[in-house]
Amino acid sequence: MSVFANFEQYLRDALVHLYDPTYQPHPSLVEIIGSDPQPGVQSLQARLIQEIESLKPSPNVPPNARIRLIYEVLSCRYLQSLTQEEAAKCVGITSRTLRRVQQQAIHLLAQRLWEENRGAAAPARGSFPETETQLSDTNEWHIQLKKELASLQESAPGLVTDTREIVYGAVEVGQALTSKHNVSLKVTLPEFPLMTTAHTSVLRQILIRAVGKLVQSMLAGEIIIKAQEAGEYINITITGFPAATTEPPHSDFIQEALATQSGLFETQVTGQQITFEIKIPSASKITVLVVDDNTDLVHFYRRYVAGTRYEIIHLAEGQRLFETIAHSSPDIIVLDVMLPGIDGWELLTHLHEHPDTRPIPVIVCSVVRGEEMALTLGATLYLQKPVRSRQFIEALDQALNQARREVLKAGANNATPG
Repeated sequence: MSVFANFEQYLRDALVHLYDPTYQPHPSLVEIIGSDPQPGVQSLQARLIQEIESLKPSPNVPPNARIRLIYEVLSCRYLQSLTQEEAAKCVGITSRTLRRVQQQAIHLLAQRLWEENRGAAAPARGSFPETETQLSDTNEWHIQLKKELASLQESAPGLVTDTREIVYGAVEVGQALTSKHNVSLKVTLPEFPLMTTAHTSVLRQILIRAVGKLVQSMLAGEIIIKAQEAGEYINITITGFPAATTEPPHSDFIQEALATQSGLFETQVTGQQITFEIKIPSASKITVLVVDDNTDLVHFYRRYVAGTRYEIIHLAEGQRLFETIAHSSPDIIVLDVMLPGIDGWELLTHLHEHPDTRPIPVIVCSVVRGEEMALTLGATLYLQKPVRSRQFIEALDQALNQARREVLKAGANNATPG
């Protein structure tokens, strides 16, 4: 077992004893983390608590983001000392999923502590850089990878793609590698679209990398790719048979890339079968009700959202707002202030006061400069006209994510015993 693998095991043990004043941590853990051994175990425990809290995501991080799930699992299991069953209920996932995420969370925590105190990226599972040059190269690679992934993600906000098209594109490339190693590559996909918010290029490279990893773990045989929708996620399983190893393959690239897509990744070996399970967010249609008497502007909005998950319906008269909401059940409302017959501020007040419409996020979009007024009256965001394409899409994304966070928060509060 590598030094890092031992360090991760010592960390896991320390987390289990996070509030035990009599606990004796392994000396290697204290040395690597760099905590002062003189004050006793409390110094180490305080450092671990602080490190977990540093993972707490900002409010604008999407509710289904991987880092949010990781923080919540670490908080429930160790900061709050909940059992696995209690933590799973608290987070809103199954016990099996919690165990998987818990392993990923501890691994991530170990990586952060290692990098902070050793000044280099933690090695991937199954590998351990032995020299300073290797450590430096690994760290630079992680930094560059994160930059390129962030750049790709920012290049196409709001876009959705059919997962099937991405899979077929990846298979076309992957077959060159699998045929070289006498491995057949098959695909089993549903006939209906599997729309996802994952970036096309990022997901394509994830799949190609996964196929490559499986080929490295097989002497010959067959790889099968399947995909299906499961709630808020699309599950992609990539299975290789027969396996030439008992160790599940690991990929830093897949892990990092999926983190930018709010996805999850798990590998396992069962008998002679290796399975990669990749979860990416599904993308159902989002209805956006635009309340604006400027039809030309609404035309531009429709052009902005073309190819995204957003679908715009238009209402030019504010007097029919509640009737239209009851009929169309919009997910987001984009509201102008200067409307014929009724003031937009008045409509915003009614929307926020009514229990049926209060949960719907409202974006005030107007030439009237009134961000403070909009937010005070209950709007989620304020945009000043004219609005550019990227600005409009990013505002819709932000409003949707904030609304989902409120739903999750309300659900968690209702589930808490009074």
